[in-house]
Amino acid sequence: MQVPNSDQAAKLNRRALLAGAIFLVGGGGALARFVRHTLAADAADGPLFSPEQFALLEQVSDVIIPATDTPGALDAGVPEFIRQMLTDWASRDTRAQIVAVLESVDKRAWDKFGSAFRELPGERRLEVMRAVDDDAVSREDVGYGKFKWLVLAGYYHSEVGATQELRFELVPGAWRSCLPLSEVGRASAVG
Repeated sequence: MQVPNSDQAAKLNRRALLAGAIFLVGGGGALARFVRHTLAADAADGPLFSPEQFALLEQVSDVIIPATDTPGALDAGVPEFIRQMLTDWASRDTRAQIVAVLESVDKRAWDKFGSAFRELPGERRLEVMRAVDDDAVSREDVGYGKFKWLVLAGYYHSEVGATQELRFELVPGAWRSCLPLSEVGRASAVG
């Protein structure tokens, strides 16, 4: 057996590196095709939300981020964002978790007030959502955490959330490490 000199070893390492890079790029392409095919097959299962579930999603999103002096979740298109994310990105398990969250909200409304969540007045909807939130947080419900993350991500990644709720300062003022929130007003978006 012949031991390669350092020049040959360097060439072998470069060749191995190049072969590995080509494999990774080719492997990434194959994986992307597989994921697209899998997502298309999952989407072919039918619509993610029934019309009633989507209406419930709209109402729950509106209770979580209501319109105040700034636009709310409905104005930002959060329900449609969630539907699109679940259709194009989420696994079947995540989809099932989000639907289960909506079902738990409606069940809590029926248990507490004997009526569907969508039929309740605003203050009762808020009461139901507080109870659902307290229960889910105490149980460390992963699905509920994903749901709330989707609501917040949809809102703050929308044009409305990023420009009207948050302030954008291209070049912020002088650095002050600690100041009262009343002096600042709202938090700032970064971009």
